[in-house]
Amino acid sequence: MKFVLKIFFLTSICLSASLVGAFPVSAQTASRQYTLDSCYVLARDNYPMMKQYGIIQKLGELSVRDALSSYIPQITLGGEAAYYSDVVAFPEKIEALFSQFAGMDFEGLRNDQYKVLLDINQNLWDGGYSGAKKAAAIAEAEVSAMKTATELYGLKSRVTEVYFGILATGAMIEQNDVAAGILKDNRNILQACVENGVAMESDLDAIDAEILANGQNRIRLVGSRDTYIRLMSLITGRPMDTDTEFLVPEEALYRQEYGENEVKRYELALFDAQEASVAARRKMVNSSVMPSFSLFAQGYYGYPGMNMFDDMLNYKWGFNGVVGIRFRWNISGFFTKKNHLGQLDQSLRTIELQRETFLFNNRLEQAGKSAEIEQMRSIMEQDERIIGLRRSVREASEARLANGTITANDLVRDIAAETKARLDRSLHELEYLQKIYEMKYIVND
Repeated sequence: MKFVLKIFFLTSICLSASLVGAFPVSAQTASRQYTLDSCYVLARDNYPMMKQYGIIQKLGELSVRDALSSYIPQITLGGEAAYYSDVVAFPEKIEALFSQFAGMDFEGLRNDQYKVLLDINQNLWDGGYSGAKKAAAIAEAEVSAMKTATELYGLKSRVTEVYFGILATGAMIEQNDVAAGILKDNRNILQACVENGVAMESDLDAIDAEILANGQNRIRLVGSRDTYIRLMSLITGRPMDTDTEFLVPEEALYRQEYGENEVKRYELALFDAQEASVAARRKMVNSSVMPSFSLFAQGYYGYPGMNMFDDMLNYKWGFNGVVGIRFRWNISGFFTKKNHLGQLDQSLRTIELQRETFLFNNRLEQAGKSAEIEQMRSIMEQDERIIGLRRSVREASEARLANGTITANDLVRDIAAETKARLDRSLHELEYLQKIYEMKYIVND
């Protein structure tokens, strides 16, 4: 009865006023059929985290654009106004000579100088840094997507638990109704016995008390099932009520043990994405110490220009420009490269340990769940025989009660035993199915 206790424990947690107020069960809600797989899909689509996929994709696209922007011409506009304490000027002898023959003063450049500058730089090759940055952006987006997928996958376990909670409480209600029918049939027989003086009125009272207790139990079970249905409605975002039908899943195929390569959990995909991210960042570190080549063009309007001799003779603003190829090499990157690579090595080792730990725990879960499934299979083999025996005992007690050789309490006890046997069979079948689907969840089969 461990499974039954778990059902009622979860039910007590789920019952709350806010839940009842948020999704009242309405008779006007249209009846629908749902399977476990359809509830998986609906819950996934309804989960707020699902919207994060679009955000992750957009962020990834923006990061890739940013990485490739280094090959877009870089244009810089600037200006400058400066006063120099010393400037280019003619030697005194040459200045005196010019004054003597030309009759003019040649003072050289002025101390106040002005410039409006436009600089254009086109990257030719940056040692592969831009490509590595693009790969790192893609890898980081994949890591974020796998983290979201892992969290969404965890929702599957919650849906399975609630779904089988609905089925289990439904089975309890069904067996409770079977017991109610048996009790009512025996009450009618006992009523006739009392009228004929074969049975006592207290025997009839015992049956009536059990019928009332049976009705109370049904009210509790119906309330529990309604609670699970409300939970499923919240999780899936679909209107559901007591008329909604939840189909019992078919017995799925499974193996007692899955190989490491057969486990398809999103956590493993997350580890792969994290390793790819580390590899991309390693390329960034290696390419950051490579030289880069670029074309450049500069043009400015101001004073002085590039023809300083003319500007020493005449104060005037003019246009000037220069084009060329530029070579740069950040040598200081070699001083930190080893440290950065060491950090990435440690990150990679951490990911490997997390993978090994996850697979180890996953194998333990597989072994435990496989043992539980086989145990349930063995238990189920005895259920039909137990029900048959309990039914025979109950039928015999009905005959003995009619003959006045036992009391109604004895019959009630036998009816309860048969009802429990039938209920156990239903719950064992559901628990067996649930454990199979839990095994499939463990490996994502």
